[in-house]
Amino acid sequence: MADLEDEGLLFQPHTSAGRLPTQERLKFFVQHIMDKEPLSWGEQVAIEQEMLQEVDGFNEILGKTAQLLASLTGYAAIVSSPSELEEHLDFVEFVRIKPHLILVIMVSASGTVRNQLIRTRRDIRQQTLERFNQRMNELLKEASLAEIRDIIIESMEEDRRIFDNILSQLVPDESQRRLSGKLYIDGKLNLLDEPEFSHIPKLKNLLETLEEKHLLLKLLDKCLAGDEMQILIGTEVASNMTECGMVVAPYESNKHPVGSLGVLGPMRMNYPRVVSLVEYIAAILSSRCKEM
Repeated sequence: MADLEDEGLLFQPHTSAGRLPTQERLKFFVQHIMDKEPLSWGEQVAIEQEMLQEVDGFNEILGKTAQLLASLTGYAAIVSSPSELEEHLDFVEFVRIKPHLILVIMVSASGTVRNQLIRTRRDIRQQTLERFNQRMNELLKEASLAEIRDIIIESMEEDRRIFDNILSQLVPDESQRRLSGKLYIDGKLNLLDEPEFSHIPKLKNLLETLEEKHLLLKLLDKCLAGDEMQILIGTEVASNMTECGMVVAPYESNKHPVGSLGVLGPMRMNYPRVVSLVEYIAAILSSRCKEM
């Protein structure tokens, strides 16, 4: 054991603890050696029954997903909702309220209605807005609001300056889009059962981190950029979470990643099982997303 420790293959978190693989060796194992643990047919059926229940809206599905992941893994689970701007819309309308003031009415595919007032540098006639309404609703059949800005500006060259001003207010920059999403967290108390977090200052630090929306969304967004599952270990999770591991996967709508779900636990978590659960539940959540 001492030799393996000297070679950087194992480490001892504290004097009374056993030896654990180092972050580098554990990462190598999960990337190149580990086999996923197949879910039994009974588990798959139970998960589908829970996930496919009739609900009032997609947000309720996301809450159930976090509860289910936390229950099945015994760790903490985090699910991000689609940003309002990433969600596909069924309808959008621009209405001139008074000079230099426009009301934007948006109805999402899940039935959510959102209103936003936009001030414009120049006054825009309702007749011009009607033309914009028509083009926007044609494009919304194929893309989300966040995706269509460049398309519509290019296709309406004569009105570029007018509508670029409107869309720049309606679609904020990437960092603000991320922060507009909601988070659903469940299973924080499960972490109390893990010996790594029996030290009160460590547990306090971890629970405080779970309250930081910006950090959690940043972690979940790591898998959106690559459009695939990510396994984060030690300092890959956060510089102050060296004894943690996290498995994160995206879920999709119309083959476009719109949100993520993840499991956070100790660095030595049961990765073969957690990966299988996250992957399977992400696939079902994607199918539910299409229905909403």
